[in-house]
Amino acid sequence: MREITQSLHRKIKARLFLNAVLPAFEDLLHYSECGQSILSGRDFSLRFQTSSGLKSTLQFNNQACQFIKTGLPSSDIVLHFLTEEQLNNEFENKGFRIPLPIKGASRFKDIKVFKALSAELETSLRPDDTRLADPTFHDFHVALQLGIALRAVIELTLHEPRSKRIMAETPEGIAYFCVGAEGYGAWLEWRNGSITAGKGPPEQQPDVSVTFADADTALKAVGNRIDVMAAIGLGDIQVTGLIPLADALGYIFERIPLYIEP
Repeated sequence: MREITQSLHRKIKARLFLNAVLPAFEDLLHYSECGQSILSGRDFSLRFQTSSGLKSTLQFNNQACQFIKTGLPSSDIVLHFLTEEQLNNEFENKGFRIPLPIKGASRFKDIKVFKALSAELETSLRPDDTRLADPTFHDFHVALQLGIALRAVIELTLHEPRSKRIMAETPEGIAYFCVGAEGYGAWLEWRNGSITAGKGPPEQQPDVSVTFADADTALKAVGNRIDVMAAIGLGDIQVTGLIPLADALGYIFERIPLYIEP
């Protein structure tokens, strides 16, 4: 963290919360019957924004959620955070964090629904052993965690100085990440100084494939809680194709815990 200021560190962290964590509500409403029950047909939009200009919007309708990486002018509820630190405190549930509800403060039912959805997302990201024992929930949990990690890589590549330098020296291509032969899959594409992501196998042949033996290995790898080289040696992680691209992305995965918890 020596190479960046505390102010930049807070701003990068805020970007991760807004653009890597908030989109997880899409998966929550897609996979979770409990989440769908909480939403119960309500239709509203909620925008998070900071005084520095960061903003992201969640649009809830038809038992689903759409993440919008901008601020909708017509958002029903707008929560304004004076600083990135205040926004980060809100996501980490600590310190001073009460935002200014500059629009929609009277929409108590919608705010209550969002708080309940947030609690459900929290328990889905940090489940107890009983919930994890359910194979269906376990797959959902993995999709949530890996989805956040992939989006975090995008934000770091675009906005963190060290990650930007690493990727600037990395060959272009598509990296495909999958859990086992039939498990969760997603891809990242690095091309022309830009990075994008998607779920499932990519339409084009990937330049490198990273296959994790199981979900636990995948979660430990992206959370920097495993010796990746040792795991490769043991066969728990298999890498085939353009190794320099996989190495660079792996390095950025390891930087995620510097900003948010895995």
